[in-house]
Amino acid sequence: MVFPVEGEAAPGRNDLLRASLFETYVAQNLSALLEAHVPGAQLAYWHEQGRHEVDFVIEAGRKAIAIEVTAAARWKEGDLGGLKALASRTPACTAAVLAHNGRAAVKLTERLWAIPLGSLLA
Repeated sequence: MVFPVEGEAAPGRNDLLRASLFETYVAQNLSALLEAHVPGAQLAYWHEQGRHEVDFVIEAGRKAIAIEVTAAARWKEGDLGGLKALASRTPACTAAVLAHNGRAAVKLTERLWAIPLGSLLA
């Protein structure tokens, strides 16, 4: 499933609003999925001031999964920076996922994946 995103927005305010709405949509759905299937899990975010960030970190017990989302159908290597940083600094991070608005899932490393958002939220 690809989530509809109207045309290419002009750079600026519309891009920021679209990204914020998209992340909010994902946060609501992840929260609901965790509540239903992994009630003890915690949903958080991670950032290293001025360097890296990850939109969502799911912590359950002593394990964590990092998730970065992008509304774009095509992702770039630069979209993976926060995921790679968190995974390299956190042994408890068992998987890092770039959830994109495209159709193809790609295994990038042993713990790093790029997957369609529809697959993540299914």
